[in-house]
Amino acid sequence: MSAALLGLALKAKLHSQTRKMVLIKLVDCCHEDGTRIYPSLATIAEDAECSVPTARRVMQSFVRVGLLRLVKEGGSGAKSTNHYEMDVDLLARLRRPEYWPALEAASVHQPLSDSDDDDEAAHASDAGRARPAEPANKGITVEGYHGDSLPNEAEGYHQGDTQPLSKTPYSEREGARERESTPAIEGEPAGAWTLAAFMAEWPDVHRDSRKAIETAWSALPFAMRRPAIEQIKPFLADLTRNGHRKYRPSAATYLGERRWTLMPKQEEARKASAFVEVKSWSKEWWLTLHFRIAEGARQRLGFMVQQAEAHKPISVSQADLDAAAKRIGELKAFLGRGPEIEAWRLWLADRGARIPVFAEGSSARVFLPSEMPPRDPRDDDNVPL
Repeated sequence: MSAALLGLALKAKLHSQTRKMVLIKLVDCCHEDGTRIYPSLATIAEDAECSVPTARRVMQSFVRVGLLRLVKEGGSGAKSTNHYEMDVDLLARLRRPEYWPALEAASVHQPLSDSDDDDEAAHASDAGRARPAEPANKGITVEGYHGDSLPNEAEGYHQGDTQPLSKTPYSEREGARERESTPAIEGEPAGAWTLAAFMAEWPDVHRDSRKAIETAWSALPFAMRRPAIEQIKPFLADLTRNGHRKYRPSAATYLGERRWTLMPKQEEARKASAFVEVKSWSKEWWLTLHFRIAEGARQRLGFMVQQAEAHKPISVSQADLDAAAKRIGELKAFLGRGPEIEAWRLWLADRGARIPVFAEGSSARVFLPSEMPPRDPRDDDNVPL
């Protein structure tokens, strides 16, 4: 158990003692980050001093408002229980008295009673059982380390049953104080990242299966719930911009497949497939020429040269330019009438790229990988012995 989380649970305003006791029990079972919560309902009910049906309703209300997330359902075995995790940030906000009622209202469902009268109704089935007699010295208390009222030893309390607060590690006490003193986010409405908020943002949500949406939402990690809501409008705008408005997925599909997380990848794919205009004899033009020679696309070289001689641009995909830069590397600039292009001219013509002779005094530039073309291994066969 984390003392920091215990401090937050004690400060939480849940308007019900039963909810508070169940929350404390859950905090007692979880790790410091709110994970690994899997006590049985019977254990929760026993420690919170309520019935199993009441414990079940409280757990369901915690899931409904987003305080708990069902990570994995338990099996049919006696020791196979549900696995939950807790939203620690939401727990910290519950210190505000108005936050829990707002969460319940936003959950669309009827809120639980603010009293513990439901415990009595839940225990009605146990009416036939004999209740243990109340101790004669009930109400007698002793003073704890910080003035806390503790049960008397006559009621079954012993010094070794619990640890005084003064023995809490210093680092955990400071962590609890830091969380408690953290102000709520200004301007953020209560329950901003709830299922109700998501359904309010998603257009025509009534056309989708509510049960499917609730299932997908409950499986969504807490850290992904805020971006799931914030990215709805950019996601729908992206569909409209790319002509896919009629193919909008259902809300459950959007949540289950984490569609908003795919937007950056789709944008990169669109940019890669987009065509850019490459001017004649530019550095990009020469880069494309060398890349197509390396790829063996000789049938496209003649068209490139014709367009360049007519001072017309060509269209090249961004993906090809990126691949060319990666394979060919950096090109060096040389004069169009210099000896370097003369050394390259025959090599290029042999591969289908007949580069014209530039006019006398031309300031045109050519871009080549090096001063001399690669050596052709076939030339070694013609060297006299």
